[in-house]
Amino acid sequence: MRILLTLLILFASLQFCYAETVENSNAPIAQEKPIRLISPVGNMVRATVFPGWGQFHSRNYFRGSLILLGIGGSAVGAFLAHQSFVPAYENYESLAFYEPDDTNAVLASYDKANQKYKLKMFFIYTGIGLWAYSIIDSYVSANLYNANSQIRSIQEDAEQIEKLGLQVGITPSRLYLGVVKTF
Repeated sequence: MRILLTLLILFASLQFCYAETVENSNAPIAQEKPIRLISPVGNMVRATVFPGWGQFHSRNYFRGSLILLGIGGSAVGAFLAHQSFVPAYENYESLAFYEPDDTNAVLASYDKANQKYKLKMFFIYTGIGLWAYSIIDSYVSANLYNANSQIRSIQEDAEQIEKLGLQVGITPSRLYLGVVKTF
């Protein structure tokens, strides 16, 4: 766990240093701001390494927070269910070993331990399901983010064209381009 945390901190600091280097570079600044696109596969890798990271990277903070809270809640629930399962199972073992003739007590103890085990497994499978959902959702979120970024870029270009006073039109028989100036 420490190794994973160390790698995450190192990766985040490298990204920060790279972003700072790009911002402070002496290269000539282009007139147009480039579109920031997100790699869907890179987003999936982020979500695999740390649940919710892919959603945060594609600016879906609400979903990323929900996924992080859901998986954290599942982990806490599994831990607490395991902590209550261990004494119940030990109680079942001792009853089955020392009092095998008391069938009703042994079965009742087994049922109690089994319920706690099922609860623990429910939380584990829920956490795994949320993690898988996070990976899939991060891929989709990256594609939606890219589509929205490109749409915004096209809208900005259209606004610039409108400011120039150009008109573009298409009819079934012709394509026309005109300049419109109002005096």
